[in-house]
Amino acid sequence: MAKKNSNASPQPFDDPVLVEILGQVGGVHGQEVAQTIAKGELTDEEIAKKTGLRINLVRRILYDLYENRVVNYRRVRDENTGWYIYYWQFQPDRAIDYVQTNRRLLLRKLEEQLAKEKSTMFFACSSGCPKLSFEEATDFNFKCPKCGEKLEPYDNSSIISSLENRIRALREQLQES
Repeated sequence: MAKKNSNASPQPFDDPVLVEILGQVGGVHGQEVAQTIAKGELTDEEIAKKTGLRINLVRRILYDLYENRVVNYRRVRDENTGWYIYYWQFQPDRAIDYVQTNRRLLLRKLEEQLAKEKSTMFFACSSGCPKLSFEEATDFNFKCPKCGEKLEPYDNSSIISSLENRIRALREQLQES
């Protein structure tokens, strides 16, 4: 008893951003569930029948997708049983917004990390223990607090370069969409 959603049109699911979201949020079967409801509103039971997935797995995927605003639902009370029936709809625009928001958040964190890497002099031992800032190294008299080895200046230029590349790529992705 599926009611056709006049606002929803079948999605090509060619958009790599959309595929990325569905994989991150809905797991292995997230894209399958989303493709099923992209054609129109369906109940969780109808989705389970069409996909061949267990009803509890479908519900968990739907709740995860809903929590991340990728799907939405409307609730209708069944006249005979008094139970609520939930009709689920796919929201591709909200899914794209979700990814864009997460990308902006990641960009901000990467920029903060880059600023820290550029403004801080780091020291590390040759054993591979975590690096320390100059202030932390002086607190430990330039001896590693984990293994006791002498701390030497740490070249973080590869980290800076990697962060700059990732930031550049994220900015391009944000501008493209």
